[in-house]
Amino acid sequence: MAPRRIAIAGAGIGGLTAALALAQAGFEVALVERARELEEAGAGVQLAANATRCLRSLGVYERVAARAVVPRAFEVMDGRRGTRLTGAPMGETAEAAFGGPFIVIHRADLQAALLAAVRETPAITLTLGRTLTGFEATPDGVALHLAGAAEPLRAQALVGADGLRSAVRLALRPDARPSFRHRAAWRATVPASALPDRLAEPVTRLWLGPGAHLVSYPVQAGEAINLVAVTPDEREVHGWNEEGAPGDLLLHYRGWSTEAHALLAAPDRWLRWALFDLDPLPAWGEGPVTLLGDAAHAMPPFLAQGAAQAIEDAVVLADELSRDGDIPAALRRYEALRRPRTARVQRAARGMDRLYHLAGPARIARDLVMRARAGETVLERYRWIYGWRP
Repeated sequence: MAPRRIAIAGAGIGGLTAALALAQAGFEVALVERARELEEAGAGVQLAANATRCLRSLGVYERVAARAVVPRAFEVMDGRRGTRLTGAPMGETAEAAFGGPFIVIHRADLQAALLAAVRETPAITLTLGRTLTGFEATPDGVALHLAGAAEPLRAQALVGADGLRSAVRLALRPDARPSFRHRAAWRATVPASALPDRLAEPVTRLWLGPGAHLVSYPVQAGEAINLVAVTPDEREVHGWNEEGAPGDLLLHYRGWSTEAHALLAAPDRWLRWALFDLDPLPAWGEGPVTLLGDAAHAMPPFLAQGAAQAIEDAVVLADELSRDGDIPAALRRYEALRRPRTARVQRAARGMDRLYHLAGPARIARDLVMRARAGETVLERYRWIYGWRP
């Protein structure tokens, strides 16, 4: 019997990982991406133990780790005073505690590693420059209509891994539209040599202040530092590559510490990204169609779990589809396993939005609690996230 074919719409982190997982489970995979080439979009990605365990199970972790950094520590800083509020050791300590490494990597390096593995896998066909214009269930699966294609692409299932603005989700649930968070993430990458030695250390730092925060960590095997500044913003323009005016950004960081300003002044250019997410969905799919990654559960970046949850989705999806021949039933099992967990992570990420940006007495109380906590409790609080195993 010929291998069954699964179609995936979207070749981002989730779609590439799902293609690898499904191919290893014995499926043929038709991976379709509307972009004509996979661009180096975005900046850094943090992958906690729950994600790196999945990459190891797929045999791609070493390829990914070649351009990643294992931070030696995580620190939370008072953005205005420049003092340390709390922190935790990372590296071998965190790996031993959670059973997997914590790494930081440039998104382009992560995508390149996954893409190289996809191109080396004969069971995966990657088609670029094809937009999904529609689909319908058929007696033996689903037919995908692609712009410019003479015939539909036929498969036993369709996985919508096509991101926040998912065409697959829109067809399934026209009411499930992204919510604007009234914030923007400003992203930049600077050479490590352009910063003072302390700010180029292999440390992930989270700088908190009223209304805004700043994250810094090394990428590109330590040669560069990734910066993400999150501020209030009412401009809903969507996209990774919108140029941001540095003057607009710095208005939100007046009165911040010397070190924070050294980071903010380092980039030649900032890219601004309006933040959207989704409310947890009551259902992800129907029949031979389901969703994965941001298409199903886009979340704010405040727990650094967006890519990790898509990677988790991929391994669970492949596992359920490999169990028996009833594909719609397998998709419903996958959704039943993933929906409660991703909804909890979505809600927790929204909660961190409030916690990070407190002002006045509430901010003072938060900082006192953070200073009083032992370092090991910082990560232990999220064992329910990091300790997850496929």
